[in-house]
Amino acid sequence: MMLLILVGCGGGTPVPQAGTPAANTTSLAGRLLFVRAGVIWQWRGSAAQALLGDGNAWQPALAPDGRRIAYVRRDNSFSDVLLADASGAPLGQLTTNGSRQPPNSLARVYESTWAFYPTWAPTGDRLVVTGQAVPPSGDPPVDANLGLFELSVAGGYQPMLYAAPNVQVGRSLYLPDGQRLLFVRSPNSADGQQQLYLLDLDTGAAEPFAAAPSPSYDPAISPDGRWLAFAAQDGDGTDLFALPLAGGGTPLRLSDIGSARAPAFSPDGRQIAFLAIAPGEGGFDLWVADLIEEAGGLRATTPRRLTNAWHLDADSGLVWGG
Repeated sequence: MMLLILVGCGGGTPVPQAGTPAANTTSLAGRLLFVRAGVIWQWRGSAAQALLGDGNAWQPALAPDGRRIAYVRRDNSFSDVLLADASGAPLGQLTTNGSRQPPNSLARVYESTWAFYPTWAPTGDRLVVTGQAVPPSGDPPVDANLGLFELSVAGGYQPMLYAAPNVQVGRSLYLPDGQRLLFVRSPNSADGQQQLYLLDLDTGAAEPFAAAPSPSYDPAISPDGRWLAFAAQDGDGTDLFALPLAGGGTPLRLSDIGSARAPAFSPDGRQIAFLAIAPGEGGFDLWVADLIEEAGGLRATTPRRLTNAWHLDADSGLVWGG
C-alpha cells in the first residue's frame, strides 16, 4: 500500500469563521466534533463553531472525561498525534514521526512515518493509534504496513498491539471492558475488502466480528455497550447498520441514503449522527436521527440534515461526547 504524500494537506473548501451558524438550528445534547477542510469543529447546542486547526487537523478523539482531544496533524510526508484541551488550546505532541530533511524530498520520505485514528482507552491514560513501525524502504520507497500501537499520554510509543503480513489496519475502538479492541482490517490485494475484527489484548488473538458483512468499516459503540453501528456496502452504495455488540443476529438497517458513513451515538444513546451525501450533491454533510429500540431490535427515524454543502471529512468521522 502506497501512502506517500509529498505535499501539505491544507487548502480546499474555504473555512467559515468561528461562530458561523450551521444551516440548521437543531439543538444537540453534549458536543459533537467533526472536521471540515482540516479544521476541527464543534456542534454544541444549536450552533457550530471552529475549534482548532489551520487546515492540517484531522481525526479527533475525545477523552472519556471530555477534557482532552487527541487528533492527527498531517504534514509533509508524515503525520503526528497531538493533544488539545476541551477549548482547543494545545497541550502537547505525543509522537515525532517527521524528518528534518528538505520538504518534498525523497530523503524526507525515507525518514518519516504516519500515524492515524487515535482512540482513547476507557481509563484515559493511553490511546491506540494506527501507525507504522518503520519508515518506507526500497526503491522506489514503499510504506510499511499499518498496525496498531499503544501510545502513552505521557508520550512515546509502546509495543505494537497488532500487525499481520500483507494486511493494513484502519480505525479502532476499545470495547467497554477495556480488554478488547474492535478494528478495521483489510488485506493488501486488489480485491481486499475492509472487515471488522476483534482483538483480545491479553492474548493478541484477532478474529472477524461475527455477522458483520464485508466490506464494513467506521465502527461506533453505543454508550450502554449494547450496540455496534457501522457503515457497510449495500449494492452500489454505502449505508449504516447495527448489530448487537455481543455478536450474532442479522445487520439492522439504520439509513437508506446510499452514501452514509461515520456513525456516532449521542451520549444518552437516543440519537445517532452520521455523514452522508444528499442525492445529486457532491460532498458529505451532517445528519442526525432518533433511535428506537423495539422487539429486541434497533431502528432509526427519518434523519434530519444539519448542514448544507459543508463538504465534511468522512474519514475523520464524528465524535459525540458529553
